[in-house]
Amino acid sequence: MHDWQAERDWPLLTQGLAGRLRKDCMAQWREFVHHPFVRRVGDGTLAPAAFRNFLIQDYLYLIQYARACALAVHKSDTVAGMRHAAQLLSGILDTELSMHVAYCAGWGIDEAALEQAQESLELLAYSRFILDRAQTGDLLDLLVTMAPCLIGYAELGARLHADPATKREGNPYWSWIALYGGEDYTALVEEGIHRLDQVGAACGAQARYPVLLGEFATSVRLETAFWATARPD
Repeated sequence: MHDWQAERDWPLLTQGLAGRLRKDCMAQWREFVHHPFVRRVGDGTLAPAAFRNFLIQDYLYLIQYARACALAVHKSDTVAGMRHAAQLLSGILDTELSMHVAYCAGWGIDEAALEQAQESLELLAYSRFILDRAQTGDLLDLLVTMAPCLIGYAELGARLHADPATKREGNPYWSWIALYGGEDYTALVEEGIHRLDQVGAACGAQARYPVLLGEFATSVRLETAFWATARPD
């Protein structure tokens, strides 16, 4: 991988609360976005069976992510905030889950197999950590805990998309790369980063920063561990 600034100028990832959190746990962050899973997706050498297992677990993760978004509606203290969280929830339930089911079908995984699948230990640890912070913390705790997923996939997607070493022609994972490196997901991430800054300013992020950094770093570690769900059968 090349230097980030040489790949793409995306200042939002280096500014504000999200940028500060990312910078202050950079060692763990690099393990996440430069994981062997990411490299093998980029060069097309990841075993198809491993990717199918990952897709199944990612579908189950989306269900738990939707629950966290539902709690974000409850935790919001303004109608505008509730609407924002409700839009995210609707996007997952009404659009993203269906898109994921259709994508999985292209990999030979039908909806029945998705619904019958068991959650991996990595998914259990990660999703329940998010839901714990969603229930016991406030909206800022929740958004900080969810941020590594949101911005991490955008960064790795942008990295792979811009890296000349990434295989495009004949790479079975190119559509996955194009999704997370594309304009639609980038716009969603930028909206989420601005939302995190707004909530951080309203909820005293500066005074709470050490706790928030701990939550973010734990979430990054769990995101990194989640790549291990891509195990071949």
